[in-house]
Amino acid sequence: MLVIIPVFMYAIFLDDLLRHVLDAQETSLATIWDYAVSDYAAEPKNGESFAGFSQTQGLARQMYCDHESGLDSYGPGKGPECETDDDIHHQEMVAHACWLHPGAQEVECTVDQNAVGNYGVTLHGPFMSQFNRGGLIRCSARSGVQNYLLPTTFLQEFSKVDLAKETQSGNVHGNAKKGGPQGRDVARDTYMLPWERIALVTDTWALTEHQSFEPGQRQQKDRDLYHRVSFLYKHQENDGYSDMSSAAEQLVSQAIRTKLLSDAAALKETPGDDPREVSISIQPQTGGGEPIQEIKQGDGNGTYFNNEWRDWEANNNQATAQARGEYYMGCRQPGTC
Repeated sequence: MLVIIPVFMYAIFLDDLLRHVLDAQETSLATIWDYAVSDYAAEPKNGESFAGFSQTQGLARQMYCDHESGLDSYGPGKGPECETDDDIHHQEMVAHACWLHPGAQEVECTVDQNAVGNYGVTLHGPFMSQFNRGGLIRCSARSGVQNYLLPTTFLQEFSKVDLAKETQSGNVHGNAKKGGPQGRDVARDTYMLPWERIALVTDTWALTEHQSFEPGQRQQKDRDLYHRVSFLYKHQENDGYSDMSSAAEQLVSQAIRTKLLSDAAALKETPGDDPREVSISIQPQTGGGEPIQEIKQGDGNGTYFNNEWRDWEANNNQATAQARGEYYMGCRQPGTC
């Protein structure tokens, strides 16, 4: 009995403790992946990096305010688990976890838009500030656990080693908060679980909607492919555009004056006819077929590949698309094709 009783009680304690560790891991892990499906196309508000950043974190805090995701009512007045001083959700037999311990922390997330992809290129910076709403998102959480059943010592005449940290009783939240970091020895009465930290890089430059443009078409939506290409092409930091634009105007004007071109050939800021404007030809590739696009021409329509589908050398784009599902992005080794 001297062996069986402590072992049995300690096994129950470890079961609670390990479950609390997994709950803390779930808190950070689930929250960070919620950011992977955020609406980055929506307009951000209140100075946020992207729409819904604080909402995602806030909903996660409400979900895990009771340390697990099984019972959720989202807010005071809608259920007991998130009330400030109501510890009815603490139903464990031996060990109770709490976010209120000094040094503990509910899930908290931050975003650093400049930590990834910022290479200090002059033209790159304005593009990032205009179109990049994500970046490197970090989430962290830490919980503390206290013992409510195991005796601190057991048969001291045979062993001088404490069986567990100090035994608690009464209100769980009150025990977690009492005294503050200077008023009590947290190390004696609390198992501070490891920090749970996880990060996610969101590629918010990627477009989630199919882009379809015929030569001569202009921007269709804010931040679509045409908008992005035009932003870079015509930006004031692009010295080549400024030089080309003025030279093109001079060339066409001179050709019209010398009767080499008719007056109808004057630059009219039409994509495809005016080099100062972006002209894009792209259609979504659906159904696993070839990315063929029909282009209207003066002597009739012609069909062309709208990307490097076949370059008649290695045909890497074609090989990559056809091998998807077998290898990473179609390559046996990442980055080899």
